[in-house]
Amino acid sequence: MKLQVKSMTKTIETVQSVERAVDLLFCFSLNEPELSVNDFVNKTGLNRTTVFRLLTSLKEKNLIVKDEDRGTYRLSLTFVGFSQIVSENLDIRKEALPELKKLSLLTKETVSLNVLQSNRRICVEKADGSEDIRQFVKLGYPYPLVKGASGKVLLAQCEESVIDEVLDEWEEMNAEAFDRSDVKEELQEIRDSGYCLSKNDRVLGAYSISTPIFNMQGELIGGLSISGLAMRLTEEKEQEFISKAIQGAREISRKMGYLS
Repeated sequence: MKLQVKSMTKTIETVQSVERAVDLLFCFSLNEPELSVNDFVNKTGLNRTTVFRLLTSLKEKNLIVKDEDRGTYRLSLTFVGFSQIVSENLDIRKEALPELKKLSLLTKETVSLNVLQSNRRICVEKADGSEDIRQFVKLGYPYPLVKGASGKVLLAQCEESVIDEVLDEWEEMNAEAFDRSDVKEELQEIRDSGYCLSKNDRVLGAYSISTPIFNMQGELIGGLSISGLAMRLTEEKEQEFISKAIQGAREISRKMGYLS
């Protein structure tokens, strides 16, 4: 009976040690990439002896490195390998689908996931709305970037040379000229606000609210869109849906490793 109690106690202590070591790792951030023993003590509330013992263990496992001159610690390059494993195995469609379904249930509108491909917007996943009349979105169809919020929110994150290329191509194929300064001002507003709203733009009678999705490197990897009939979008719903779209895109970005 005593042996069983000792075994249970040891297990509890081991788990606690692991949790405390992980707590130390979570003390690091982009703003604080290097920390001293005192920093760890202040952030975790652990005593110096415990902190030092845990840091020594993490250092021996090559999870952190110590600057002997400054007496500070930082994460080791081991985490670069970990991040690559995670990033290469993340599937944006898989990570986004639960959020698309949740937003569609809340808004009753069609919610879609779009990505950039060859200067076009491609819908790669969607959750159809429950309204009797709803926006129809084709999976895999190449839509333009210059019309509608779903395209513009992606175009807004592109380099200026790509924006000019997209506009040149549209003008050549559709005999429609743009005021470049107006377009680029609109794209800057989209970048600043974090969303794009369009009504009767690509499709007459329809609206779209779109927000960008980023990966762990802060790079654009897609966009989330809520779309439906423009006549249903009241001022109250507009503000509500904008907020929900931004929150949804942030959640997907978080799942993809983005730290805002």
